[in-house]
Amino acid sequence: MKQQIQKNLNQPQQASWKQYAQLTVGSESIGALIKHEVLTGLLGNFPGALGLWLRRKLYPCLFAECGRGLIIGRNVTLRGTKKILMGANVAIDDGAVLDARGDEAVIVMGDRALVSRNSILRSRNGRIEIGEGCDIGANCILATDSKLLLGKKGLVAAFCYIIAGGNHVYQDPTIPIIDQGFQSRGGVEIGPDVWLGSHCAVMDGVTIGRGTVVGAHSLVNKELPEHRVAWGSPAKVQKRRGE
Repeated sequence: MKQQIQKNLNQPQQASWKQYAQLTVGSESIGALIKHEVLTGLLGNFPGALGLWLRRKLYPCLFAECGRGLIIGRNVTLRGTKKILMGANVAIDDGAVLDARGDEAVIVMGDRALVSRNSILRSRNGRIEIGEGCDIGANCILATDSKLLLGKKGLVAAFCYIIAGGNHVYQDPTIPIIDQGFQSRGGVEIGPDVWLGSHCAVMDGVTIGRGTVVGAHSLVNKELPEHRVAWGSPAKVQKRRGE
């Protein structure tokens, strides 16, 4: 299986504009594509308070659903917008990327969720759910081809990497790895009120319980129970919160 972006842009039987529309808006609607191109082309880099106000008023029509009070900064990249659902008062900072690729892709942003500068949310035929009141720091990558769930009021510090699926198959040394497809270990589920310190990596198949704290620069490759404090590479439980 090819990478989804390669697959979408290399279908000889399909018109090139339809391939581009599938990648950009998530459908073959020429009207939706024109609307997306006009709005993002004119307003995507529009500076200052006026730019923020115009994007707040006009961008909601790009998404499958969008609540009131949307804030979108400059140079935000949006792909598969008809597969992205925004709650109320969601904020997407400058340079962030929301990328929903493939027929089954979905990105759901809960009320008052924040995606900080230059962070990437990428769903490749999977589901990303960001809970109400979550704060995703700068320069993070959250990616899945299965499911990635982040519970309410979660804190993800800068430079975190959460990979829920997308594990390349590599068993056959006679075939290039990129051509061998992917396998999933079930995705990632992070409970509410979890704090991931800066530069954490959370691997596919991991569950992190409610209220757990993970120290900076930790590698989480196994389940962590609720209300624990853990750190290390791999991360190990060091104590219970409140002790």
